[in-house]
Amino acid sequence: MDREATRESVRATMESDFLPEPSPDTLSQVDRRMAHAAEYVAYRLGQIDNKLGRLVALLEALVGEGKPSPAAARDDRSSTPG
Repeated sequence: MDREATRESVRATMESDFLPEPSPDTLSQVDRRMAHAAEYVAYRLGQIDNKLGRLVALLEALVGEGKPSPAAARDDRSSTPG
C-alpha cells in the first residue's frame, strides 16, 4: 500500500467511532489496543483543538466588530464638549 493510501486509511479509521474490540482472541493484544486507543484520542483532541481555535477566532472577530476598542472609546469621550 502506498503512503497516501495508508494515510487515507488511517484518517478514515480515526474519523469513525472508536470500537475497542474486546474479544477473547484480542485479550493478549492489550498493548496494541491501548496504542490504537491512544492514537484515536490524540487525533480527536487535535480535531477539538482545531475547532476551538476557529471558534475563538470567530468570537474575537465578532467582539471586535461589535464593540469599539477601549482606546477609541477614550478618544471619543475626550473630544466631545462637556
